[in-house]
Amino acid sequence: MNTTTSHKSPCGAVRMPYSALTQLLAAGPDPAPASVSASAPAPAAAAAPRHHVAGRPTLTIRQTAVLDLMADGHGNAVIARTLRCSEHTVKNTIYDLMSRLQARNRAHAVAHALRHGLI
Repeated sequence: MNTTTSHKSPCGAVRMPYSALTQLLAAGPDPAPASVSASAPAPAAAAAPRHHVAGRPTLTIRQTAVLDLMADGHGNAVIARTLRCSEHTVKNTIYDLMSRLQARNRAHAVAHALRHGLI
């Protein structure tokens, strides 16, 4: 049975898989968002947020979701509707992604994420 739960965020209600929610809660309170590598499902990865692990950048759940939708060719408005948040939040997430991945543009960010197995 696929169980999901709702989590209220500043940009509205966001649906999150139960397993992802339990990983975030297991990490405990942290002023910085929990970084979770797309290929590391272990809760230990969420407990130690870092920008790079072994030369590979890690992304938050929201950054990974935005990057997936960017890779599918969606614009900011569609990404915002899909993730149920504002376009401003999407723009800020993309800005942080570009900085974290040291990408010059959206295509470069997607290529970098594919090369490093982030999406």
